[in-house]
Amino acid sequence: MSYPYPDTPDDATVDGFGESGSVRKTEPTPLPKIQLAVIYAIKLTLPIALSQSIPYYNVLIEKLAASEGAVTGYYSGLANGAFSVSRLVATFLWGYVSDSRGRIPVIILGTTGTALFTLLFGLSQTFSAVLVNRLLAGLFYGITGAIHSVVGELSDETNQSIAFPLYDIISALGYVVGPMIGGTLAEPAKKWPNLFTNPVWTSYPYLLPCLVSAAISIGATLLTVFVLEETLPSKRGHKPKRMLEPEEDPLIVPLSDATIIDVVPNVADLQPLSVRELLSIPVLRAVFTASGALGFAGACFNDTFVLMAYTPLHQGGLAFSPAQIGRALAVMGAVSIPLKLCMPMLLRRFGTLAVFDFSMLAWIVTFASMPLASLVAQQATTSTFARADEETSRSTSVGEWTMVGFILFLSRLGCLAFSIIMILTRDHTPGSASLGTANGLSELAQSLAMAVGPTIASSLFAFSASKHILGGHLWVVFMLLEVAFGSWTARRIRKYRND
Repeated sequence: MSYPYPDTPDDATVDGFGESGSVRKTEPTPLPKIQLAVIYAIKLTLPIALSQSIPYYNVLIEKLAASEGAVTGYYSGLANGAFSVSRLVATFLWGYVSDSRGRIPVIILGTTGTALFTLLFGLSQTFSAVLVNRLLAGLFYGITGAIHSVVGELSDETNQSIAFPLYDIISALGYVVGPMIGGTLAEPAKKWPNLFTNPVWTSYPYLLPCLVSAAISIGATLLTVFVLEETLPSKRGHKPKRMLEPEEDPLIVPLSDATIIDVVPNVADLQPLSVRELLSIPVLRAVFTASGALGFAGACFNDTFVLMAYTPLHQGGLAFSPAQIGRALAVMGAVSIPLKLCMPMLLRRFGTLAVFDFSMLAWIVTFASMPLASLVAQQATTSTFARADEETSRSTSVGEWTMVGFILFLSRLGCLAFSIIMILTRDHTPGSASLGTANGLSELAQSLAMAVGPTIASSLFAFSASKHILGGHLWVVFMLLEVAFGSWTARRIRKYRND
């Protein structure tokens, strides 16, 4: 497959263009392993805190909102929307603050706030409390742009195809650990009555998984305070060990395991561009648009899959128990790991944009396949119950798990695009001083889509399932149209790639 420019040179790791537009072919710069390990560990805590509640989320919402079956989708969509809206507001602000005050203060505040509101979620006794908790928790989860920036500043164009996929693997691992924590530790007084005898575990059945997740987030705060080094060029406060000669390529300066690239920062590294200046760059506008479309698809899948897994069979669901949902989500996260390990090879072999286009197309097949899972479940079950909690004891067939596994695998192919969005944002941001703002804008586009996506998708799911419109699959038609638009926006980046 040929392109108007080389996506990945044969002897280079990723794209690299000199000022004249010629390809610079260099060996990958050694990555600062200790600092990357630290920021990866910090990143791990965010998906754990977010996903630990997913297995029991709809059960809790049903109890607090006094709803049933698919109708719970209205309330879960509202709570998810509150989280996404506050994350939307906070994401760009955190990115801007991290560009001016540094990455470390933002990460400390974010991980501490995440720990606090994860713990308080386990103490929520009303739907209003859950709604307020999700609204405030989203403010602190918006630090992901600052974390992206640290990874971008610890890597360069020769090794980012390794650094960012590894970073995304950590996210995938978080989505394995989080659901396992939630699905296993929820309602401990029922599972281990001899061990958890204190009435607090009965009054707050979801406190234990929240407590464990909050402790993990506090660990991230401690790592940030005592181990992580500042990466914002204007805040590093160090003198370079040596000056580079004009003909030297700074990308091949050797690094130790615990240091950051030791080169003289240029003006673009010290003076951030304004939002208007960043948005005036056509390729960044295209990247931000694709980021929003991708965020919409990913958030809607996460929401509708869990809702479908929880919903009774006769309403087009799978009637899974919280433990089964936790196992399914853990499998989903586990599938991501080998796929993301293959990303450096895929990027070298096929190029950044080819993999990105393929990942966006995978979302079309993913949503088109979801109704088949319910059909397989209905055929495999000899009796249908009216309520999801009456179906939790039913055994699931090999055919059901095979179909669910296939859908989850397709969704993880689609999620490969999240790593590539980070690479594209880093590639086309002029200077690392603007990287936090650029990542913030990319995250802002995703958060905006995530703010409206789950609410729309879950409401459409509830409406079409309860009214049996288009066989209960009106929401699928809507999602197919959205991901088709997302695939189109991804292809628009190609026309700007020479900028």
